[in-house]
Amino acid sequence: MSEIKHITVMLHEAVDYLNVEKDNWYVDCTFGRGGHTQKIMESGGKVIAFDFDQESVNKGKAKFAGEIEKENLILVRENFDQLLSTLKHLQGTHNISEISGILFDFGTSTDQLMSDSRGFSFSNKHSDLDMRMDDRLGVKASDLLKVLPAKELTRIFRDLGGEKNAKSIARAITRMRDENPQQLESVGSLVKAVSISGRFQKGRLHPATKVFQALRIVVNDEIGNIEKALPQALEIIKPAGRIVTIAFHEGEDRLVKQTFNTWELENKGSKVTKKAIKPSEEETTTNPRSRSARLRVFERAI
Repeated sequence: MSEIKHITVMLHEAVDYLNVEKDNWYVDCTFGRGGHTQKIMESGGKVIAFDFDQESVNKGKAKFAGEIEKENLILVRENFDQLLSTLKHLQGTHNISEISGILFDFGTSTDQLMSDSRGFSFSNKHSDLDMRMDDRLGVKASDLLKVLPAKELTRIFRDLGGEKNAKSIARAITRMRDENPQQLESVGSLVKAVSISGRFQKGRLHPATKVFQALRIVVNDEIGNIEKALPQALEIIKPAGRIVTIAFHEGEDRLVKQTFNTWELENKGSKVTKKAIKPSEEETTTNPRSRSARLRVFERAI
């Protein structure tokens, strides 16, 4: 399978809002394929980049070997929910005086989503239903499908995936596992459950898209990680430093919005963007995956 090109979403807007200054340090909490990191460095900044996907870290270290050698980039394999402890450790071992800006892009890279081997894509029905971004995590998507009650599966598909037929899909899954739990080991088995539920209809999205999204969010505790990381970001960033977020899911964006609103009421800083910024029409045309992106910015008080 040829490598799929990932296009960084809202690249210019995100970096512009960081107000990058030469030789100042910035944190890219979601390195991915390094699009935002590269733009920050091109703008004169230095970057500490986080990613808990070993493949992304390996590719990043190869691609940016020169910048790492010049100490313009520090790339670590770590979840951004460990932001504060990791940065404090790095400040003790590197010449990092303060953090001027922090960027979160909560999206998943295209090549990860389309990978045949990790259970994110529908392209290989025999692929293990894994969905872990970090293979050090213990629980796979197939593990959840085998043990969660129909009521909990319904909640996950409805609340995290926006799936209208969540209840019927959950019932189809529980029927399949009652017959044979081993049926729920592969991507094809989950697609089959969606099909049995009657969810298969023609449309722009693959019928199982929302179910797969919801499971990925749960397996990787994506909402929980954001809840833990945002307060850490505010604590470590310098006065007048900015936190930029790009969310792709309603639950993520709602959490960021509520957090920024609370901080503003507590006089911890101010929202630079009063409303979420959407991608330009040009960007959504050239990169349809960017349609759901919502960018928000918060500036810490002086």
